[in-house]
Amino acid sequence: MIKTHIGIALQTDPQTNSAPARIVIVGGGFTGVAYAIHLLRLSTQPLAISIVEPAAELARGIAYGTDAPEHRINVPSDRMSLFGSHATHATEWFFEQGILPDAPSTDARGHHYVSRASYGLYVQDILRQTLAAAGARVQWRHLRDQVASIAATPEQGSRYQVRLAGGEWLPADIVVLAFGHATPALPCPVSSAALAHPGFFPNPWQPNAVSGVDADADVLLVGTGLTMADVFVSLLRGGHRGGITAISRRGLLSHAHGQFIDNIDFLEGQAAPQTARALLRLIRRRVQRDAPAMGWHPVLDSVRSQLHKLWQALPPEQRRRAVRRLLPFWEVHRFRAAPQVHGAVAAARDGGRLAVIKAGIGGIEVAQQRLLCTLQLREGSGAPVQQGERKQAFDAVILCTGPEKNIARNPLISSLLDAGLVRLDEVGIGLDVDARSRVLNAQGEVVEGLFAYGPMTRGTFGEMTGAPNITVHIEQLLRRHDPLSRTSSQDVREVLACE
Repeated sequence: MIKTHIGIALQTDPQTNSAPARIVIVGGGFTGVAYAIHLLRLSTQPLAISIVEPAAELARGIAYGTDAPEHRINVPSDRMSLFGSHATHATEWFFEQGILPDAPSTDARGHHYVSRASYGLYVQDILRQTLAAAGARVQWRHLRDQVASIAATPEQGSRYQVRLAGGEWLPADIVVLAFGHATPALPCPVSSAALAHPGFFPNPWQPNAVSGVDADADVLLVGTGLTMADVFVSLLRGGHRGGITAISRRGLLSHAHGQFIDNIDFLEGQAAPQTARALLRLIRRRVQRDAPAMGWHPVLDSVRSQLHKLWQALPPEQRRRAVRRLLPFWEVHRFRAAPQVHGAVAAARDGGRLAVIKAGIGGIEVAQQRLLCTLQLREGSGAPVQQGERKQAFDAVILCTGPEKNIARNPLISSLLDAGLVRLDEVGIGLDVDARSRVLNAQGEVVEGLFAYGPMTRGTFGEMTGAPNITVHIEQLLRRHDPLSRTSSQDVREVLACE
């Protein structure tokens, strides 16, 4: 395993007559580090960057914080480069570091699905290289803390004052909100006894979420998406022998990959659909026409590549309708599983090793030292009883429902909403931003110097969850617009090209 260390000490002040621009990046997972890398490479002026991330390592977050080798990137490495003009950059790095070639990481088509831990090392190393190239021009700090509040303070000589939970105040010319996925929320009432039960794991990414499960335990996985797939393959790798049941309201599993073609003109000169239903019909027509020759995957990938245009064409009520009705179906087609993971899950389901049931969960309590779950069975659940509620006891329950979706529950966002400095997007799943990712306040006005990137902007752009989408978005915006400019949005200077 490659050891990479990102220093947290403040570097030597740059020998320049210009005061460095002060940037505070809130969140040091993939999004925050990708922003820092591109800002460092595209800006030529002195910078003082403080990245606030409580974890010891940057660039990991939930997605890449796992060290389990069976947890793999779910798209090939040639599509995971940090740089849009150099698609094979990540793959080349993996070969240079000896991570590739690796037979288990490579599928029959020659695509590489390395471990997510390896990808995190890649991002860390590119940050290290970028900081080294910037030299004394950049002051860099990694603050292992959390941001408690952000206040606009133009009268104090800086746009913002950022207060950390530990008490330190950071003056900032720019604040970048870049924290990604929040800890999963409880999907149902859970008794205090269940919360304290050793077999209840509300966060599947906590260190003992799999190792703490007895090999013979009867396990319930709540959720059937990519998180469930990761937890399932980890259970198998750990030698689990007991029963495993996975539930979700629709019982949808992530699909396998097909051909990677995303340069198809999805609209073919037509106007973008104005309703969610019309968009769905168009997708179905394109799939029906093209699937015999190339499969359905290129159609969905072409929708993804043009989703910003398609999303903006939908009125707000239609966007909300799409999220409410279509999002689960979109996600299992859009966020496909790595072949190694998909194959393991499919084989286990076909062989009866994994039971997938259409059911919600109504509550979790403790009875006779086991976790008693109320399963809300749905039509076509595949369960041996009729539709309705049933109680079933399990030795362990692992929540795989994904990150908390209500961003307003985040204490920092809640305080910013209360202050009117930000507002929720029209769909209600993130922060409202303009096309340049500048945050909009309660009145819908641009808040200069306050930016948001990553999953919290998905409601504005339609898609901003996967690493490739995030890094392309950041790189393109920083190439076109200088975030350090204090001029108006009508007079934005171009930044220098990277190379």
